[in-house]
Amino acid sequence: MDQTMVRQILGLSDLLEVKSALVIEPHPDDNEVGAGATVKEWLDRKVRVVYLTVTDGRCGTEDPRVSGEEMIETRRRERQEVNRLLGVQESYNLGFEDGGNWSEYQLMAVLVPLIRQFRPELLMTVDPWTPYESHPDHVKTGKACTAALISAKNGVAFKGQGDPHTVPQVAFYGTAYPNTFIDVTSTWDVKIQALLAHHSQFQEDPASALYLDFLSAEAERLFRDHAEHRDDGSGRMEAFKVLAQLQLHFFPDAIRS
Repeated sequence: MDQTMVRQILGLSDLLEVKSALVIEPHPDDNEVGAGATVKEWLDRKVRVVYLTVTDGRCGTEDPRVSGEEMIETRRRERQEVNRLLGVQESYNLGFEDGGNWSEYQLMAVLVPLIRQFRPELLMTVDPWTPYESHPDHVKTGKACTAALISAKNGVAFKGQGDPHTVPQVAFYGTAYPNTFIDVTSTWDVKIQALLAHHSQFQEDPASALYLDFLSAEAERLFRDHAEHRDDGSGRMEAFKVLAQLQLHFFPDAIRS
């Protein structure tokens, strides 16, 4: 079934028109990498945005001289500064160990009551089904989020841990199967500022400048391929795979939606 038809039948809001979003990242910079400019668009529109960071970020360095505790504190401060830059008012760290031996189920069990507490209209997270994604934290986070959506609406599952809540749709960033493209030309510079404020990730690593160049080039390509062009033909877009909650179970055509 055509994705536009699915959305029309279910009465789903366009991505920028939702009233609230729960944005869940594996590590303290992933939301900005995948969706920082779109998050800024939401905040400028007074959308309620709640950030959840799954891990403590202790593996955010390859320097063995830096202790895990030092890295955790560094990334906590960076997260606070980025929140200030973007205007994120609600941001929480779940404290799972970066690269640790925690399970998808353990994270899902934490997320279900939080989904019921915050009751978002949309959940955004990293796409765990992107080919060649090799970071276990990304895979576990994405899959735990979608499993939590299914359980959060079920009055039997996790009974007594909040009132059931149905999240109508999910948006994945870092996806190989995008179906939604957001013009973020006006907020792209803020995204880059936010990434640079993750100093340990984007100013201390020599390869980070190349990666930032890649992100900008990819955003420009997406604009050329998918935007209703402006007169000068320039701009930037972020890409997402947006699915209805109903497409997350026994819906094999979702990959083509």
